[in-house]
Amino acid sequence: MNQVFDIKRFTLLARLKFSLHKNALGLSIAGYYALLFIIGFFIAYAHRNDASASFEGFHYVCMGLMMILGGVVLAGRAFQDMNTSEKSNFQIMTPASNLEKLILPLISTSIGWLLFSYISYVIFALLFNGIWSAAFGIHFEFFAGTEMFKIEYFGDQVLGFFVMHSVYLLGSAAFKKYPIVKTILTQFIINWGMMLVALLGIIVFFGSIEDFGNKMDSMDKFILEQNLELLEQNARTIFRILGFLLMAALYTTAYYKLREREV
Repeated sequence: MNQVFDIKRFTLLARLKFSLHKNALGLSIAGYYALLFIIGFFIAYAHRNDASASFEGFHYVCMGLMMILGGVVLAGRAFQDMNTSEKSNFQIMTPASNLEKLILPLISTSIGWLLFSYISYVIFALLFNGIWSAAFGIHFEFFAGTEMFKIEYFGDQVLGFFVMHSVYLLGSAAFKKYPIVKTILTQFIINWGMMLVALLGIIVFFGSIEDFGNKMDSMDKFILEQNLELLEQNARTIFRILGFLLMAALYTTAYYKLREREV
C-alpha cells in the first residue's frame, strides 16, 4: 500500500469524516434553506398576483452566498477535529497519510462543496418557485443558475474563490482556537501592514504623496497612449499567475502546518 496516497484508504477516510459531520452539516444546510423559504414567503406575498414577478435575482444572491461563504466557512473549520487533545489524538491515529488528510478537506470544501451547493440549490429553487408561484399566482420560472457561468471573467472569480479558500484552509491548520476569527484578524493586520509599507515606499522613493500623485498623472497619460486592450490582457495574465502561485503556496504551507500539528 502506498504510504503517501492510496485511493482505498482515502475513500475510507472520506466515509469516516462524512459519518462524523453529516448531522451538523445537514442541519446547517436545512436551516439555511428553511430561512430562505421563510424569506421567500414575504417576497411572494409582496408580489402576489403579479405575473411579471421573478425570484431569479434572489436565487442568484442566495446561491452565491451559499457557495462562496459556505466554502470559506467549511475551509476555516476543516481541521476542527484537532482542536482538543482528545480529537487531536483521534486525528493522529486515523490510518491515513498527511497528504490524504489535507486533500480530503481541500477537495470536499472547495470543488465538492461548489458542486453540491449548485445541484442542491437548483432542486431547492424548483420547490421554492413551484410552491410560492402556485400559492400567490406568480409566474413559475425554472431556475437553472447557468447565467453565472456567462459572467465576464468567470474564471478569474473562480480563481479568487480558491485563493480565499486556501487562506482559510491554512488558517484552520495553523490556529487551534477560533481559526476563522484569527484568520480574519490576520488578514486585516497583513493588509494594514502592506498599506503602511506602500506608504513608506512612496515617501522614500517619491518624497511625498503629492509628488507620487503627479507621477501617476504622467503615467496615466502614458497608458492612454498605449494599446489599452493589450495592457489589460497582460495585467490580467500577471494577476492570474500571481493568484495561482499564492494559492499553491498557501495550500503547501497548510500541508506543512498540518504535519507540525500531528508531530
